[in-house]
Amino acid sequence: MKPLLCKGYPTRSIWANDLLAKKRGYDIPIGTFWDVSIHDHVPSTIQNLENQPYLKDLIKANPKDLLGPGLNTTDFIQCVYLDAKDNLSIQVHPDDAYAQTHAHDNGKFETWYILDAKPGATLVGGTTTTDANIIKKELLSGEIKPYLKQWPVHTGDYFIIPNGTLHALGSGILALEIGTNSDTTYRFYDYDRVDTQGKKRPLQIEDSFNVAHFENTIGFIPVHDTSCRLCEDPFIVDDIYVTNNQKIMCGPAFCIITNVTDSDILYTWKEDTQTLPAYDSLFVPYSAEELTLHTGHVLVSRPKKG
Repeated sequence: MKPLLCKGYPTRSIWANDLLAKKRGYDIPIGTFWDVSIHDHVPSTIQNLENQPYLKDLIKANPKDLLGPGLNTTDFIQCVYLDAKDNLSIQVHPDDAYAQTHAHDNGKFETWYILDAKPGATLVGGTTTTDANIIKKELLSGEIKPYLKQWPVHTGDYFIIPNGTLHALGSGILALEIGTNSDTTYRFYDYDRVDTQGKKRPLQIEDSFNVAHFENTIGFIPVHDTSCRLCEDPFIVDDIYVTNNQKIMCGPAFCIITNVTDSDILYTWKEDTQTLPAYDSLFVPYSAEELTLHTGHVLVSRPKKG
């Protein structure tokens, strides 16, 4: 099967910006675009197939050709854009065992590639103390913010967030999230803000403390201008500055190619040259085997298995 151009499923958020929404023709802020997703409630569609089918339905009908031999949806990698005008809530994700028992889902391990960051932007990654008793006391008293570890953020930085790690994007950041196939999130702290109806959003404090590892920190790779590997466990992410019509091999499993620039990129598959628009993603099935990128800057994500 040919490479599949994904169309993201948009969801509005209390913290949403309109940077990416405007680029995609929306006249309202959209906080999250689920660009490569097979969740039932946020499924991405395929733009370059007739009737724009759901990616999840194509995989269900033919998992081997789409994913690769021996792989299933637990090996899927999702790509999600987060466009933040305000701070996201402080949250934490469970591991596989907890998620499967309590949420009938997979655990979540995620990474963030920073596409745009305003001067002075920061994010939360980890805590300044490992003492759960102190963290709980300060959370319940409303004084938790000094215990949240802040990281300065610049365009091109890359952050690795293991499950069990408290984290949140700060205001003024556009990020590409690449993560395991999961949508289980426990909201730990939300700055006491209210929604448009004047209500506070619910917190999952008990679950948060059950899954949090306060000794965790996040991985960090600063902005760079050469090709390199960003992540290799539990999935692989390569940062590629394309030169000289570079071939991307898609075996022994699927891969996802995301254009992380403001410009369109040309690619060729079996002598058919097509365009990968700015900030869009190609899901490249296992059966596609390979394609050639002609220009640009991309992230290539693939499962470690396969």
